Amino acid sequence: MLPDARALKYAVLHLQAATEVFLKARLQRDHWTLVFKNPATATRTAFDSGKIESSCTTEEAFTRLTRIMGLALPDKALDAVKELAKVRNALQHYGLTAQANAVEKRAADVLNFLLPFVTDHLLPGLGNEQRADAERTLVLVRGRVHRIEPPST
Repeated sequence: MLPDARALKYAVLHLQAATEVFLKARLQRDHWTLVFKNPATATRTAFDSGKIESSCTTEEAFTRLTRIMGLALPDKALDAVKELAKVRNALQHYGLTAQANAVEKRAADVLNFLLPFVTDHLLPGLGNEQRADAERTLVLVRGRVHRIEPPST
């Protein structure tokens, strides 16, 4: 069963936002300046107050994770994140213009990257209580991911 256009729109909007937050959280763990658009102009005051004039894009975050931090993230994951960003922009500004199952496929591609990313790169840095809570949430998400229908061929 395909979701209605509104539910799909907000699912994609939230998934894109979550992807950006998770990537930047991992950057921040290494060094807080890496989330700024230009780390050379970063100030601790701006970071601590949440008044970052401009933060790095999702694509820049991905690149910093691989080039600066040395994480082995697959190129196809970056492609999936970029494609989801395009879908998100179209959904936000024009509504559903693509086939719902194609949009779901884009979301599934990002989830296939994001779930292992969270497990491998974010969970290890959490305290016991936060980690247990995150693991419970991941179990719920993994249990529902199978509901995303692949596009018919």
